[in-house]
Amino acid sequence: MSEQYDAIVVGGGPAGVLSAYTLATYGHSVALLDKKRHDQIGNKTCGDALDTSSVTMLHQALGLELPEGEEVSDVLDTMTIATEEGKLSLEAPGYTVDRHIYGQRLLRECENLGVKVIDSAPVRGVIIEEGFVRGVTYKKEGKDEDIRGKIVIDCSGTWGAVRRNLPDGFSEGLHKELPDNHIAASYREIIELNKEHEFLHEIYLYYDKEIPSPGYIWYFTKGSKRLNVGTGWLKSDTSVIKGSMKKIFKNALHKVYSPDEYKVLVSGGGQIPIRPPFDCLTFNGGMVVGDAGCLVDPTTAEGHGPALMGGYYAGLVASEALETGDVSREGLWGYNRLVIGHFGARHAMSYIFLKYLRKIGQKGIGTVIKRRFFSEEELTSIFLGKELELGVGAVIKKLLRIFPHWGIALTFKKMKEEVIQIRDHYMKYPHDPLELPKWRKERDQLLGEKL
Repeated sequence: MSEQYDAIVVGGGPAGVLSAYTLATYGHSVALLDKKRHDQIGNKTCGDALDTSSVTMLHQALGLELPEGEEVSDVLDTMTIATEEGKLSLEAPGYTVDRHIYGQRLLRECENLGVKVIDSAPVRGVIIEEGFVRGVTYKKEGKDEDIRGKIVIDCSGTWGAVRRNLPDGFSEGLHKELPDNHIAASYREIIELNKEHEFLHEIYLYYDKEIPSPGYIWYFTKGSKRLNVGTGWLKSDTSVIKGSMKKIFKNALHKVYSPDEYKVLVSGGGQIPIRPPFDCLTFNGGMVVGDAGCLVDPTTAEGHGPALMGGYYAGLVASEALETGDVSREGLWGYNRLVIGHFGARHAMSYIFLKYLRKIGQKGIGTVIKRRFFSEEELTSIFLGKELELGVGAVIKKLLRIFPHWGIALTFKKMKEEVIQIRDHYMKYPHDPLELPKWRKERDQLLGEKL
């Protein structure tokens, strides 16, 4: 007989630990499975940036302590976007964290609440009975095992260990696979310099002309002498790019630091979903959270905060569904509305912004920055998904600044119109699941592509 829990959480990253933590807080029995050894759960190759808004909300809602001590590599206050022509900076309060140390602390918090952690247990399949997911199968010490729960929550990352094992058409709006043009491949290194760097308290995104548009090389502070440095671009571009990602990354890095100025502490690559969240994140018997549900900002690739908040939302809705006994796709629909309401519109607008950055390329981005086409305040509004209110005088000044590159101005005018349209559409995400097909069709028409 397999074990039975209220909830099975697959993946022990930020989405998984917050899903498990929230459910356990509300008194439910939870098992959390992860393919890594217990002492490596939470360790991930990423940029390590984390916004303050997510952890502050979780502290207020659950009493979860903010990142502290060795969990924090540096406290952030600024994000800078730069090219060789100049740079623009905006306020960006947050942290760079040690994902491993912070993740292990969150895992201990779960265990303190009674969550059963099963490590070294890669999920291999799902158990489906009467149209509902009732559990998962996994490998443990070379043996096939299965575990059952009333709800299964997939927090296993871009790969989607549960999601990809669902039958075709199991839940409209939830895809099993992601095409290469919706995935960014990335490579990063944590380096230690033999001197203090100039990026303290800052996230620095540099659009190098040798990195495929709209990719950049990032410099994230990890303290006075350490940096998280990396790059990435769409997988669909890989076949037309000359040279390996690591080589292109090194060429860009060595324009700033020569090889004898630093040593590499950690290196590795990863894959990041680059699209708005799936149109439906629920299915009969479960839901998808974090990277598994594409809760990543397409422009900045920030997914840590959305994963934490997504886990909290999943735990809330799953707890309510367990109380009512309705764990159907429709019974869990409130999770869709929470996620789409928080991240859907913002990430859809970011997706359009990314499309237009790709269109104008590094040269166009350099022109925009050099001519100060956007102020710091306007750039902040763009990244936060707010509408720009510009009078006639402000528009004329912008046109004079950008002269004779008026094609760029027209491009951003069109971008603004599309951003507003998509924002308004996402704000109308349906309460009734039966209205989703119509909503999706209208959204695809606005984007000019089928998501």
